[in-house]
Amino acid sequence: MKLFRILCIPTFLYFAYLQLNDPDPYLWFPIYAFVAVIALAGFYRQVPPFVGWILIPVYLVLAGYYYMQAPYFGMEVEEVREYLGLLIASAALAVLVFKK
Repeated sequence: MKLFRILCIPTFLYFAYLQLNDPDPYLWFPIYAFVAVIALAGFYRQVPPFVGWILIPVYLVLAGYYYMQAPYFGMEVEEVREYLGLLIASAALAVLVFKK
């Protein structure tokens, strides 16, 4: 579990950094940065489960929205990449918050 946290911090900080040149970084930067912050906070204290109960459904609803907006499923479609990024972030959050 410690290794997963160690891997999540730079990975999601890098994902957040890549969003800075996106047309809407105010949305995407915090989405990925929250995962890195939660991974870092898990080293110092247990993250309360309500964090997962709030963020994971929000991320999944956003993922569903972007999936429905995609004209077709292909990696060249921005909505598909956003959908997959949200799924990755919500899966990482689930492991970080609910796995002991």
